[in-house]
Amino acid sequence: MKIKIKISPENTVKNIELKTGSTVYDILKKIQLKPDTVIVIKDNIPIPIDDIINQNNELRIIKVASGG
Repeated sequence: MKIKIKISPENTVKNIELKTGSTVYDILKKIQLKPDTVIVIKDNIPIPIDDIINQNNELRIIKVASGG
């Protein structure tokens, strides 16, 4: 299945191919992002990394920064 991902703050778009039943964690692993460095949003709602992704879902990944 194909998934469209928008990554912020770079404002890049990626289309990736995944197996049916893949989770948010599988996506992050495929695009080499660590789960604790991002917020994943679907339909304007943050979703957990164990959420199963469906065909044609559009996700937004926001990279977060912390520190002092």
